[in-house]
Amino acid sequence: MSRISSMIISQRAVTAMLNQQAKTSQTQLQISTGRRVLTPSDDPASSARLLDLNGALETVQQYQSNIERAKSRLETEEGVLDGMTNLLQRASELAIQGNNDTLSDNDTQAVAAEVRQILDQFYAMANTRDSNGEYIFAGYQSGDKPFTNPAIGSYSYQGDLGQRQLQISADRRVADSDSGYDLFVDVRTARVASVSAIAATDLTALADGEITIDGGNGGGPVALGSIAAAGSAGERAQQLMDAINSQHQRTGVRASINNSGTLQLTSVGGSGIDIALAAGAAARSGLTAGSVTATDTPRNVMETLYQLTTELENNRPVDRYIEDIRLALENLVTVHADVGGRLNSVNQQYEVNADLELSLESSKSTEEDLDYAEAIARFERQMTALQAAQQSYVKIKELSLFNYIR
Repeated sequence: MSRISSMIISQRAVTAMLNQQAKTSQTQLQISTGRRVLTPSDDPASSARLLDLNGALETVQQYQSNIERAKSRLETEEGVLDGMTNLLQRASELAIQGNNDTLSDNDTQAVAAEVRQILDQFYAMANTRDSNGEYIFAGYQSGDKPFTNPAIGSYSYQGDLGQRQLQISADRRVADSDSGYDLFVDVRTARVASVSAIAATDLTALADGEITIDGGNGGGPVALGSIAAAGSAGERAQQLMDAINSQHQRTGVRASINNSGTLQLTSVGGSGIDIALAAGAAARSGLTAGSVTATDTPRNVMETLYQLTTELENNRPVDRYIEDIRLALENLVTVHADVGGRLNSVNQQYEVNADLELSLESSKSTEEDLDYAEAIARFERQMTALQAAQQSYVKIKELSLFNYIR
């Protein structure tokens, strides 16, 4: 027969009560936190899955944060481009309005003044910042002002060609801005051919057909009509300008006299200027027979607006700037459409990510969340068992042989 001492009985009872109390405490903690898995030892398999789910959730939430950042920047850029488009459209209207011989000098000066206001506003918008104070058209150099005006009529780009990319999903990145260089600096201009004359040395009359001009617009050569004798080289230049401009619609060539009194022929949008002269017509016109090929050189949009203003102020033709602004508008509209496409893309990806986030949260809830009904029922059972153990221990502890010895 084995003998169990009172001390062993007491130790076993206390250990059993402490174990039961620990279980009750664990259940109470689960109920208070709402979580079934509090430590990896509670459910190692679920704990491993929860680690993966938490990692995936944090990644998706970072994608959502990136999308909100990109959306804010793109919405700012879209608003700026919309405003710039309106400015260039107005500048185009003013250029066409100012390119009219019937306007008085005062009228032309008023048109030029409005174009100058457009230029100032355009320059300010090119240096727009986002809500974080970063310049949106500076490329990677978002902390530096992208455009400066170091000299009258000159606009310098201080940014770079970079385009910041933000990750919005596992396999998708989106640019949150555009380089000011591509938008406003490296902008295609009209194909232009220009020919300068010299002072005529023979001021006698020119017969019909002695000067033929082809502006490369597909209309073919056009002969100028007869030109009367002139009293001075300046008068001859004025005669030629009037004769050439009278055929402008057919040739695409326009003539003007610059500040130095030199006659200048310009064609816009054609392949070039071809001049044919009869014998002796060179001395009487100051023109040179031959061909000049049209070329185009990219130009800063703000410099185009400045040059347009200057030409209007000097009451000179602005055909080339009408075409330059049209091309600048095309470039702006193309980028504007691309920005809108990117905005639609990030909005759609946000919805996709939100669905994925909800699915991950649901899976995490399945693994981690507590079944309150089961937990409360378990807690009640554990409390009943603990109370019973405590009460039975009190009864057993009072048992002693000496209680029965008389």
